[in-house]
Amino acid sequence: MSNHRERVTVVIRTKNREQLLSRALDDVIAQTLPDWRLVIVNDGGRPGPVDALIAQRESSFDGRVEVIHVDGGTGSMEAAANLGAQRANGEFVIIHDDDDTWDPTFLEVMVDALDADPDAVAAAARTEIVFERVSPDRVVELGRAPFVPPGEIVTIYDLLQTNRVVPISLLVRRRIYDEIGWYDPALKVVGDWEFNLRLIRHGRILFVGETPLAFWHQRPHATGAASNSVFGESLGHMQFDRMVRDEALREYIDRNGIGGLLYLSKYIEETVRHYSLQQTIRRALHRPLSKLRLRRR
Repeated sequence: MSNHRERVTVVIRTKNREQLLSRALDDVIAQTLPDWRLVIVNDGGRPGPVDALIAQRESSFDGRVEVIHVDGGTGSMEAAANLGAQRANGEFVIIHDDDDTWDPTFLEVMVDALDADPDAVAAAARTEIVFERVSPDRVVELGRAPFVPPGEIVTIYDLLQTNRVVPISLLVRRRIYDEIGWYDPALKVVGDWEFNLRLIRHGRILFVGETPLAFWHQRPHATGAASNSVFGESLGHMQFDRMVRDEALREYIDRNGIGGLLYLSKYIEETVRHYSLQQTIRRALHRPLSKLRLRRR
């Protein structure tokens, strides 16, 4: 039994990535806010190494950890996230993938932000991409880049284009899952984006942090268990992205008809073609004029 309250339920989904999981466990333990409980979903991975990592940190966890070993796996990252999030007893839920990290003050700052704004459904932290390479004995950082929504605000406008908020940065009120539903387990990838689209339609998402508090780790050249889904499942991302958009379009057409969309798609095509042709003509005219100027000199 833990001596701490469960204000935040942290869900880690993992599979055979002990080196990265070890870092993630220490990351949670290092949080300045102690009122968390960790649910680890071992989604079809070897149970022994996960149990060993937990045992090594038993005193630090102080009863604040639960491990779910899923023999054979759940079938998708979103199903694994649901399995963990449905065990939440606190006010807030966050998905902390096994390869990502936080600033030590992340939970404290984010909880304070939502406590101060009870009408917000969730809070998204300023995020930084960390490029890295995994070797057998260590993880080497290669560089960093900001990952911030345009205008430093989370909007439907931007989320319609692509996902601007990754799980490691997003703290959600637990009750919101009951109101909008869980992650779609049929989506092998992009499930967090589809969830965010429902979330932002339901209410306002705060943007928090003058400095990065969440760190989205990427390994562009890694293969196998060490890879990121955004790289290792790039074709899947394209396919499932289109599936989400196609389903939304079908619902829109059922309510509004197809005429407006037919017009808009043709208008965009012809407008792009027009400006592309203009640019081609300008480039073609620019070349002989440039040569003529050079000759005169």
